[in-house]
Amino acid sequence: MSQANSNIEEVSHIRQIADLVLATRHDEVLLKVREAIAEVLGCDLDKVGPNASLMKDLNAESLDFLDLLFRLEAAFGVKIPRGGIQRATQGSLTEAEFQQNGILTEAALERLRILMPEVDPARLQPGLPAREIPALFTTETFVRLVAWRLGETAAEAAKS
Repeated sequence: MSQANSNIEEVSHIRQIADLVLATRHDEVLLKVREAIAEVLGCDLDKVGPNASLMKDLNAESLDFLDLLFRLEAAFGVKIPRGGIQRATQGSLTEAEFQQNGILTEAALERLRILMPEVDPARLQPGLPAREIPALFTTETFVRLVAWRLGETAAEAAKS
């Protein structure tokens, strides 16, 4: 199997886990994520829609993401690895396969398209700087991150 196929399978597996959880728990997870975002950012829950950009619409800063991850871990009883979104987006791609001179490669963009279906594909075009990934994060991005971790945690518990 080629490296490219392996990377697509890896990211498709993450997406499948999240999709399975969200098929039955989307509304529950969305509500808790919205509440956590509203608390972290000190904003009205009404402003925190599924498609709200955390940085552009809600004025989140990078430190807010760390606080949000801690709150989501507590709310859902899951462990989200620091850099969890970064790890999921980069996966097993090497740094050079993921970005070149700070610009995302086509392989990286393809991973993002699979992992982040909530992001308008027009925003995931060649030339996208890697530093701009956090600007893509929406409420739904964190819903999907939590769903992935819930699925992973359930799978790990089933094995033991």
